[in-house]
Amino acid sequence: MSDTRQPVATADDAATKPVARVPASRAKPRLTLRHLCHSEVGLVRKNNQDSAYASSTMLLVADGMGGAAAGDLASAIVVNQMRNVDGQYAGTEMLAAFDRAVTRASDVIAEVVESNHDLEGMGSTVSGVLFDGSQLAVVNVGDSRTYLYRDGSLQRLTHDHSFVQTLIDDGRISEEESLTHPHRSLILRVINGQPQHQPDLRLHEAREGDRLLVCSDGLCGMVTDKVIERHMEGSRESVVEALLREVYQTGAQDNVTIVLADVVSGTATVGSEVVGAAERIDLGENEHTGRIRVVDDAEPRPDPGFAETARYSPVAKRGALAWAKIVAAIVVPLALLAGGGALWYSYTQQQYFVGDNLGTVAVFRGVPDAVLHLPLSSVVRSTDIKLADLPRTYRERVGQTISLPSLDQADDTIGELRQRADACILRRSGGVVTPSSSPTSSPAAGTDSAGATSAASGGATASPDATGATSSGPISASTATSQTPLTGPGQPASSGPSQSADPAEDDCA
Repeated sequence: MSDTRQPVATADDAATKPVARVPASRAKPRLTLRHLCHSEVGLVRKNNQDSAYASSTMLLVADGMGGAAAGDLASAIVVNQMRNVDGQYAGTEMLAAFDRAVTRASDVIAEVVESNHDLEGMGSTVSGVLFDGSQLAVVNVGDSRTYLYRDGSLQRLTHDHSFVQTLIDDGRISEEESLTHPHRSLILRVINGQPQHQPDLRLHEAREGDRLLVCSDGLCGMVTDKVIERHMEGSRESVVEALLREVYQTGAQDNVTIVLADVVSGTATVGSEVVGAAERIDLGENEHTGRIRVVDDAEPRPDPGFAETARYSPVAKRGALAWAKIVAAIVVPLALLAGGGALWYSYTQQQYFVGDNLGTVAVFRGVPDAVLHLPLSSVVRSTDIKLADLPRTYRERVGQTISLPSLDQADDTIGELRQRADACILRRSGGVVTPSSSPTSSPAAGTDSAGATSAASGGATASPDATGATSSGPISASTATSQTPLTGPGQPASSGPSQSADPAEDDCA
């Protein structure tokens, strides 16, 4: 496949030459065009904004845009103005005729928009040929295309005015990638009433046996040139049917319009054809006012001869598969997320920590974090140990939570905290903490760090019980100083205050 883009001639070459239109009755073309037109809405669009025209000397496809009724109106105006110049010309005269028609179509669209600003932004592509019996005059604005099929090879006669085509030209993406590019609908040139959007015009030799294909991007934007080339052999009807089947297998996301013609010897045997929006909209003499009469609101139905059952049945399968993929894309990640969340939650419920429960010390199951303001922990051991009774360092540790791998270790930590709280309560009440578990091993006399004095022997002190009430009997240094540091997993033992040799060294203020 090749893409021939070098112009052989331009409209300017013929601008100074008189354009003589030969009456059809006197025309004796050596070759003529036998054509077939077809246009469909597709599976996604609500209306058909494509228009097409075909005769023994002209083939055209226009793809409208602009939303609402503006797109189909624009394509109908373009086709109407282009077909007005259909007739017998020679060589560059055809280029001049096309140039005039594109200019007039642009002017009419500008007039329509001026009279009805709701139609602002309407426009249309156009692509096609005029045929003089030996040469083809090719016109193109936008991303509709004209192809030549000769000797088993498909060749583009037009070059898209689109963003993705610039990426292909620069080698940044392939033709296959352009079909799914997010900006594949961005057109750089269109007939929309703006004078700077000039058409590409060129001449190309025609031969008997050539086959011409003009189409909207509902075909060439859905499948590659290789796919199109694969179906170009056979009768015109079978080729159109095969191409439509390919489009519907991709989802038929746009209107699709196809004009297929063969270059044959002899004279024309069929008249002209108009399909799509131009067939429905009666422009009459009032197209410049925007007051357009719709001949038939109903979209033209597909021709039954195009094997509708065969064409549409693959779509249903593809649609089911597409929905299955969408459901899988949603359900599978959610299932994985839910499964992962369940495993993580199960892990958290095997963890424990000692923390603050409304001013008292408690053992919690879980982790101290929350998800969406929902707690991930619950109290499994309540105590009457007040946070305020603990030494300052221990209060801070409990406030920050102490993580522990088992409930037994949590219970051990609670025991140590109770001893620290009892010692602070005793110290604040004026008692002393003896250095051993036996009263006889206490020193004769002494003064604690707070300045309180103890008896030499038998100096019983008041010690609070579990509820905070005092009980007689000394608290020895060995019981007040636990061998289990208040550290969680992964925390250094040196950071805990249990390294103090005497509870009197703790800050009980």
